Amino acid sequence: MEQRFIDFFHGYVRIRIQGTFYDRFLNICAFNEIRLWNIVPADGAYEACVSKKDFFRLREIVRKSHTRIQIIKRIGFPFFVHQYRARGACLCGAFAAVLFMAWLSAHIWKISIEGNQSQTDDVIFEYLEQEGISHGIWKNQVDTRILSDQLRNYFTQFSWVSAELSGTRLVIYVKEGVLSADGEDAGEEESAADTDESLTGIAASKAGAVVSVFVRKGLSTVSVGDSVEEGDLLVSGQIPVYNDDGEIIAWQEVPADADIILRTKTLYHDEVAYEAEQKSYTGRSKERCSIRICQTTFALPGSFSSFSLCEVTGVITQMKLSDNYYLPIYFCKYTALEYEILKYIRTEEQAREILEDNLSIFIEKLQEKGAQIFQNNVTIDAYEKAAAANGVLITDESAIRRVAESDGTSSFD
Repeated sequence: MEQRFIDFFHGYVRIRIQGTFYDRFLNICAFNEIRLWNIVPADGAYEACVSKKDFFRLREIVRKSHTRIQIIKRIGFPFFVHQYRARGACLCGAFAAVLFMAWLSAHIWKISIEGNQSQTDDVIFEYLEQEGISHGIWKNQVDTRILSDQLRNYFTQFSWVSAELSGTRLVIYVKEGVLSADGEDAGEEESAADTDESLTGIAASKAGAVVSVFVRKGLSTVSVGDSVEEGDLLVSGQIPVYNDDGEIIAWQEVPADADIILRTKTLYHDEVAYEAEQKSYTGRSKERCSIRICQTTFALPGSFSSFSLCEVTGVITQMKLSDNYYLPIYFCKYTALEYEILKYIRTEEQAREILEDNLSIFIEKLQEKGAQIFQNNVTIDAYEKAAAANGVLITDESAIRRVAESDGTSSFD
């Protein structure tokens, strides 16, 4: 492949060798180190390829071997330039286009994230920008192995991260913690191995009362029924080592591991005014298009200024040559829907229904996080201008976090 490229770049010709003494012609060429290739018989003669440089050395060899040669075809870059020499601007444009495509290929114009659930794309993109990785960065500035480790260490929810460069696209594959066959969270176990080794203890992340304690590793510092404050140490990773006399001779440090349920209080407040506003769409709409190249936007004719109030939605399409070869060219189409603000008065019953729905959604979110509602002490009261929901939700939840015991939360003597 390399030799073919060199031959094409220097140029070569396809010749036909006619005469009686073919073998003498080939022997003299070999003696003078003239390379012939793709030699095939053709209609009582022979055809072969020879470089442009060696072709001019054949004159004397043809005379000595009593043969004749005829040029069948000229192949290579020099002949291409000579053929289109009158169209220099086209050649320069083609050469510039090749350089431009090579420049585009050396950058990242698309970053895709697949598999993330707990973290949105925007959050991950924000972290990538902090690390200096964004659209338009040179590909040689991105080390996919280091990037994968950084993402896995920063987002502890990710049990596995892989980054891949393909064309002008950076693809980040993410796998979050999943339940293994024994019911334990495999992702959390892998993430725990990546945490700081100094975080050996488990402390309360909220104030509450201890409902249950199950310690796998470490030494419990609380019992069921104890009241704890935020930051109090619940399980220590410092294990005492005793001698035969029952005296402590050393301390063994292990990462604490335990299931602890705390009964906590969550204050709740929500308010709905009787006077309200809502959007009423007029049915009028306008569209506007623009083209963005890198960070420069070229707006096409059109304006939304005739609408006093409007809701704008947009669709941005990035141009690409293939699935993994994206370009920094974006086609943007915006649609504006005109609307008016209408005021109306809610009834007390309507306000109560909204507050009850909001409370149900709040409780569902708590339950999604693993909390169990032990007692609901939220009441809804009606006032002159609004209705309000106030009260306390008592929940049983795993309100714990890892801490370094040297922080002074609690310790053994």
